[in-house]
Order: sequence, then structure tokens, then C-alpha cells
Amino acid sequence: MAAATTEKMTKRKRRSIPNPVNKWVQHPKITSPAARARAYLVDAGLYESKSASSSPGTKKKVTHKDILDPKLDLHSPEVKFGKMIGGTTELQRHKAIQMLKSYFQARCDIGNVDGGISELDLMKLWKGMWHTLYMADKVPVQDALSKQLAKLMWALGGTEEEDEYAAQVYLDAEEQDDDGEQEGEEEDDDGMVEGEDYVMEEVENTLEDAKKTNKVEKEKDDDDDKSDTTESSDNENVDEMEEEEEEEDNDEDDEYQYAIQKHCRGAHLVSLYVRTFFRTVKREWGNMDKHRVDKFYTAIRFMIHEVYKYMSTRHWNIGIIRLFNDALFEEVLAHTPNGLRLHLIDITLSELATVNSEAPLSLTEATFLDCLEPYFALVQSVDDKIVHKRVVENVLLRFLEEYSFVCDAALQQEEKKKNGEEEEGEEKSTIFDQVHVGSVAQFIFGIASDPETSDRYRKQLYELHKMFSRKIKAAGRDVEMDSGGSEEGDEEERNELDGSELCEAVDVDNKGEEKGEKETDNDDVTPAEKVESTVVEDAEEVKSNGKKASSDKKEKKKKRKNKKKEDDTEAKAEEEDEADKKDDAKQEEDTETSSKKKKKKKKK
Repeated sequence: MAAATTEKMTKRKRRSIPNPVNKWVQHPKITSPAARARAYLVDAGLYESKSASSSPGTKKKVTHKDILDPKLDLHSPEVKFGKMIGGTTELQRHKAIQMLKSYFQARCDIGNVDGGISELDLMKLWKGMWHTLYMADKVPVQDALSKQLAKLMWALGGTEEEDEYAAQVYLDAEEQDDDGEQEGEEEDDDGMVEGEDYVMEEVENTLEDAKKTNKVEKEKDDDDDKSDTTESSDNENVDEMEEEEEEEDNDEDDEYQYAIQKHCRGAHLVSLYVRTFFRTVKREWGNMDKHRVDKFYTAIRFMIHEVYKYMSTRHWNIGIIRLFNDALFEEVLAHTPNGLRLHLIDITLSELATVNSEAPLSLTEATFLDCLEPYFALVQSVDDKIVHKRVVENVLLRFLEEYSFVCDAALQQEEKKKNGEEEEGEEKSTIFDQVHVGSVAQFIFGIASDPETSDRYRKQLYELHKMFSRKIKAAGRDVEMDSGGSEEGDEEERNELDGSELCEAVDVDNKGEEKGEKETDNDDVTPAEKVESTVVEDAEEVKSNGKKASSDKKEKKKKRKNKKKEDDTEAKAEEEDEADKKDDAKQEEDTETSSKKKKKKKKK
């Protein structure tokens, strides 16, 4: 019998055989992970073909069944989003999510008199949308659904002019609140306001006469007071309780009135959409298990990406940045659970870098510091050491080591550009090439020296400032800043600094005031924008302080040497005095002994 010969399979033959892992018993034609993901999306009703998305003329016509009537109220029995979004079938839930975009656009239109969406409406909608995402199965379906939920904010956004107006209104409201707090602080304990003149009136001394009359009256009223005190104390307690209940009821009424207030499209409504999302996540965080937490981490990442993308399309307007930063800080970063805010700290810098690489206007050091303002607040005075450590490592140090202009990746990219080794089709660089690293370091130094900073974090912040300065010195470069001109608007080119000068001066502008002093108004300047105007003065102070410190060290060394010399001379003088005393004592003893011997001889 001839032995059976087995031929070895080549790699090409192995590749031609379909992998049984990727096969479905119900769908034997699906032989790849991409085809499987596409099948998941088709079954869930979330698949969008490339031809339909690329060619707008071939889109499906929208019928009256596909869009909700924007004039209908959310409380009406005709429209119940709880049934639609929180339904039992997957296709019904996903179809309701897709209908929300057109509904938001029609409902938030300025021309719709009876329209508008309130905070309470968004909370109700997020309850159903949370359930939809909670019930979503398979990773492709979860990712597509999370993207759609995050992109719904664009249906609530307004035009650039409307958003600028909303941002200005928000800034004015913040300034009024700050002015009110300052006026309250200026009042003394006695209710007297500083700066106002008060007239002091003369008062006659009637204490002696009053004492005489009070003695007689007290004896008569003691018996009556004993009976009245119990009744008055009970009445006072009842009045206090009623006042407290009235205040609580008024606060609840104010909150309810604000919650049911309707809002039209604009950045304020988008920030409210983000607030209600994180409020829902925070409320339902304890109800999640470990198997479903990843899908919500992904949803948070998509939401943060769209938030920074919205900021970039509005050219990093300071009012819009503060609007979203306050929402993130008040709803997530300032409260527990730690898992939610730690995840937000981990993903913030990477998402901001990806958005900045595609933004029409790149971030500068001022706008970069504005975007990270909530995290600098955590670094300054957060109660939890774990959160502080995570912010330092994953925001500040990560920016220095991976995304700054002086990091190793940026230096390698610069070398490739010089050598012409760039490849076509490479991804866009995520380096913040317009952010001045020295200004960020100086801002960290200002936080460390701020009296409001917690004492246990000062040393670490000063060390962080030193690390930034060393990194700038090692790289020998930094982002060039435009030098300021005179009042007439003349501009001068900035001289390049050597590596040593870069570290000492932290790459500051030394040519800004050669022809005149530039007049600036510091009333509406943000803390991040003050860095550009004060960086020269701070660097000069650092230089002068360094020189003073070196001169002080030299003087101290001289004083120490002089003290040592004086101590040595004093010690020598004391030793000589002691030796002289010893010699004198010996001479006296010798004279005494000699005199005694002479006396003995005479006696003999």
C-alpha cells in the first residue's frame, strides 16, 4: 500500500480559505469583520451607504411619518418619546434617534413662536436616549449610536452671529455676578460701606436715671416675664421653621421655573444639552455594570470631541469656551464619582489635539490656557490627591512630553521636513505648534505662587515649572511670539534667542517697547490672555531675582569665611592666654619651692 502523501499548505492557499471564526451560520456569505460590522448596522437600522452620503441628490425623501410635528408638545399624548426611544424593538429606538435631528431643527427655529426646548425636556429625552444606548449591542452599533447622539448638538446650534451674541451675554452675566460679590465684600461687619461719609450724632448719657427706674420695673415684671418667655420662645421657633420652609419653597419654584423655560437655538442650548447629558451619566453611573461601562466611556469621548469641535468652528471665542468649561466643571469635574472625572481627564488633551489639527484656526497659548482652565482649577485646589496627580500626569506632563512644540516627536517631524522624508498620506500632526511653551510654564509658576493655591501642591507645581524650563533649554527652541509695537502700530521683527537665553528668559519678547509704550485695557482680559502681556515683566523679575540670589550667595560665603577667620583668631588668642597663665603658675610654684628650701637651710 502506498503511503498517503500530504502536501504542505502555502500562505496563499491559507489566505484563500475563509476563516470559520468570521462565518455566521445564518449568513454564510459574510467572511470578513467589516462585512459582519456592516450587517450589524443594517440589522440595527443605523447603516448609511457611501453612495447615499456622498451624493445628496439620491437621498431618501422625507415623508410626514419620518418627521415629528414641531408644534406638538412633548407632554401631548400624540408624541411620547418614552415609548419611541425606550421601546422594546431595536429598530424603533434607533429610528426615533434619527428623527430627533429634524425635530430639534424645527422645534428650535427662531421663527417658531410656540417652539423652544427646555431643560426639563432635555432631561426627559436623555432618559430615553440613555436607555437606547444601554440596550445597544455589538461594538459597531454602539459606536454609530454614540456618534449620532453626540452630533445631535449641531441641530441645536445657531449661526456664528447668534453664538457670539450668546457668548457676550454670558460674559456680561458673569461680570455682574463678580461685581455683586465684590460689593458684598466691601461692606463692613456693621453694615457700613467703604468710601461713604457718615455723620456722628451726640447722644446724652441717661444710663444713671435708667438704672434707678429699671430696678423698680424689673421687680414688677419678673413674674410676668417668666410666664411669657415660654410662649415667646415657642412662637419664635415656629416662625423660624415657617421662614425656612418658605425659602425652600421659593428656591424650588425658581429652579422649576428655570427648568421649564424654553430656549431657542444657540450655544447656550448646546451647552445645556451637554449639561443634561453629563447629569444623566452621573445619575445612572451607579446602575451600570462592568460589561456596559465601555460603551459609555466611548459616548463621553465622542461628546467631548464634538464640544471642542464646536469651539473651533466658532474660532475659539472666549465666551463659548467659558460656557462649555463651566458645564464640564460644574457637572463632572467638581463632583464625584471619580471614575467619570478621571476618564474625562484622560481623554481631554488627546481630543483637543485631534480637533486642533483639523481646526480652521489653530490654538495659541492664550486660547489653549482658556480651554484647560477647569483642569488648572483642579491643580490649584482639589481635595482629592488622586485627581490632582492624574491632572498633572495626563494633562500637563503629557502636553510637555507628547504634544508641545519642544517634545521629541515635534523635533523628529522638523528633521523629516528638513531632510524631505515626509510621506504622502500621513495623518495630520497633533502637535500644538502655535502654543508658546514658555508662557504655559510661566502660567504654572503664577498658579504655584497664588495665595489661593493649596499649600500641599505648591512644591509640585514649582517642580513642574522647572521641568518645563529644562525641556525648553534641552530643545533649544520655542514658538516665536509676535512682538508688540508702539501706539502708531509699528511692528518689529523678533530676534532669535540662543538655547541658554531661551531657558533664562523663557522665550519672552524683548523688542516690544522700543518705540513707545502700548496702552492696554486690563478690564476684560482673561487670566490666560494676561500671560502674553506680563510675560516680559515676569521674565525680567526672574532674571533679577536670579542675579540677586547669586549675589546674596556670594556675600553669605564671604561672611562665613570672615566668621571662620575671626573664630580661628579668637581660638588662638585664648590658647595663648591659657599657655601664659600656665607659665605664670609654674613660675610662682618654682619661687615658692625655692623660698621654702632656703628657709629650711637657715633653720638647720
